[in-house]
Amino acid sequence: MDQNPIAERIRAERCRGGYTQEELAGRLGVTKAAVSKWECGQSAPDIALLPKLASLFAITLDELLGYEPLASVEKREEVQANMQSLLESDATRALDYANEQAALYWSDSELLRMVAVLLYAKAVELGNGAPELVPGLTEAVERLLERSLQLDPDGPSADMDLQTICMLMAASGREERAAELIEKKVAAKPDMAAVTFAGIKLRAGDAEEAARVLKRQMLFSLLEAASCAQALAGFPDLGAEDMEQLLAFAEGVQKPQGFAVLSPTLIPLIRCEIAAQLAQSGQADAALGQLEAFELDLEKCRALLAHPVNPPFFESVQEYLWENGDEAINTARGEMADGLCEAFAKRLETDERWNVLCENPRFKTLVERFADKGETL
Repeated sequence: MDQNPIAERIRAERCRGGYTQEELAGRLGVTKAAVSKWECGQSAPDIALLPKLASLFAITLDELLGYEPLASVEKREEVQANMQSLLESDATRALDYANEQAALYWSDSELLRMVAVLLYAKAVELGNGAPELVPGLTEAVERLLERSLQLDPDGPSADMDLQTICMLMAASGREERAAELIEKKVAAKPDMAAVTFAGIKLRAGDAEEAARVLKRQMLFSLLEAASCAQALAGFPDLGAEDMEQLLAFAEGVQKPQGFAVLSPTLIPLIRCEIAAQLAQSGQADAALGQLEAFELDLEKCRALLAHPVNPPFFESVQEYLWENGDEAINTARGEMADGLCEAFAKRLETDERWNVLCENPRFKTLVERFADKGETL
């Protein structure tokens, strides 16, 4: 009979430990014939004997059974390539393949997260085109990310994974559970750990590392502040005065050289909302003035997305900024910039708050200009 992995492993480990078949049988309370059959692949040890065998050979159960909990670099690359190919042609087959690979490598947080990210991107893409596939994809994403988070709760992607899980839960009507999970991560007070850590590094004579720690924390704080401002800009009950203050905050944060690239969509988003509110309240001239300023902001935003230039102040924490992309990355950035312009152009056509300006010549001119830009994308 053909050898199988566990048969070969028992024989190899028995020889490595210097046991005869009879000695091994005596240690396990079985017959020599039983051990012989195991090594020939004619039968397998009783499941209750497996922990004893592993302990006797000083190996893990995974090693005894030939199970590899972590994929090799080559295997991860193979899975990624297969996933990308399948997602382009058949999302259902891609989902089946993803589940198969997840079952094989259920202890590999890196592989599980990679698969989840690819599925999530496809679910977003199919949101309007094939909604019947989205539930299966999003359920798989949630399951894989939950497992990845369980395996590596303090990993570099843990916070992002948790946020994605919570957004998926909220989108499927489980708001209370999502809030319960994410509330634990919401800061209740300023965190000065980075300042203390930097002080310790400075006392130890490592000024370079101390500065890097503080710059990294500043960068994170800026990105968090921009995200909060962008979320506030979409609140329906935020008044014009608050929106003006929010715009002033955004302009102040982004004023230093290169800082606008940290959150390039922030000012256009706020400016567009201010213009819409002014239009709705009957302040046509003010609304049009803001809308014209918005057009300029959007052009700057598009340029920043297509060709980002990082703030030189944060050179020491470059790994958290825009990377110098290859051709594919640069193309993706350009597409993202074009998509943003197109989305805002459609917003002028669909948001009912602009209805009061429909007959205004200045508004018509602006709409035409946006339409022309949309056609060139």
